[in-house]
Amino acid sequence: MRKLPRLMTAHKWFLITLFLAVFLVYLRFNQGVVQQDNYVGYAKMFPGSVGNISFFESRLFPGLPLLIYLLTFITNNYFISGYLITLLSFVGCYVVLHKITKSKLSFLPLIFPPIMLNLASLIDTEFPFIFLIILGYYLLKKEKLLLAFLIIGISIWFRLAGTAVLAGIFIYFLIMKRSKDFFLNLPYFIFPVVLLLVYNAHYFGSENLFYQLFTYQALHPGRISVGVVQLGMDLIRAVRWHWYRIFISGLFYIIFFLVLWVKSIKLKSLEFWIITGIYIFTLSINLVPFLENFGRYLAPAIPFFWTLYYKRLESMKLLYLLVPLSLLVVLI
Repeated sequence: MRKLPRLMTAHKWFLITLFLAVFLVYLRFNQGVVQQDNYVGYAKMFPGSVGNISFFESRLFPGLPLLIYLLTFITNNYFISGYLITLLSFVGCYVVLHKITKSKLSFLPLIFPPIMLNLASLIDTEFPFIFLIILGYYLLKKEKLLLAFLIIGISIWFRLAGTAVLAGIFIYFLIMKRSKDFFLNLPYFIFPVVLLLVYNAHYFGSENLFYQLFTYQALHPGRISVGVVQLGMDLIRAVRWHWYRIFISGLFYIIFFLVLWVKSIKLKSLEFWIITGIYIFTLSINLVPFLENFGRYLAPAIPFFWTLYYKRLESMKLLYLLVPLSLLVVLI
C-alpha cells in the first residue's frame, strides 16, 4: 500500500488523462454518443440468439461483444462493461508502452492525434485491438514468440487488421533471416483464428466460415473500393458538398500519417514493418466513405510511432499543447 502514493505521483499525468477520458465518456454518454457500432446490441444476443442478430450487426467481429457479455456477469450492465473494456485497454496500452520506453509521457500517443482521445471515450474495438497488438509487439521484443503470436491471433477477433500486423512481422523475420522462428510459432497465431472460424460455423452455418468478410459487401453492393483511390474521391466529394470540416480533418490525417511513415523507413525495424503492414491493409481495400474514418483506421499505428520517436519528444511543452488540443477537437 505504501507504494501506491508513489505510483500515483510518478504517473500523475497519465491519471489526469485517464480522468479526462472518463469525463468524456460521461459527457458523451449523456449526449447519446456511446459506440461506433452496435456492439452492446450484439452482446445482448449471447449466447442463444447470435444466429438471429441483424444482418447489419453480424458484420462486426465478435471479440468485443463477447467480452462485454462476459464482463456483464460482474457489472450487470452492458454499457458499463463496454466502457470498462475500453478504459482498461487504455490503461493496458500505457502500461505496456511505459515498460517499453520508460517514458512517463507514454500516454501521449493514446490521446493525440485527437482521434485517439475520441476512441478512448467510446465503446469500440480500437483500444482493445491496439492493446493486443502492442502487447504482442512487447512480447516479440522480449523473445516470447509463442505468447506474442497467440496474442496477435486473438486480435483477429476484434479487427481483421491483425493479419496485416502478422504480415509485417513476417517480412521483418524474413529480412532478419529468422523465417524458421516465424513458421515454428505460426500455429499459435492460427489457433485463435480457427476458433473464430468455428464460431462463425456455429452461429452462421458451416458455409460461412469467413462470414464477416462478406457481409458489408452484401449490405452495400459497390461500396468497397481501393483505399488510395477512394481517398482522392472523398476529398473531391468533401469540397464539392462543402464538407470543409471533413476535408480539413481528412487532409490533416493524410499528411500526418504520410510524414510519419516516411520518417520511419528503416528496413531492419520491426516497428516499421508493423506500421507498413497496417498502412498497406488500410490503403488497399476499404469501405466507403473512407476519408471520414481514415484516422480511425490508422490509429493502431500511432503507438508504434511513439516507440520510434519518444526520445525526441520528452518535453512537457508537448503535454501542455497536445492534451488541450485533443480535448478541444473532440468536444467540437
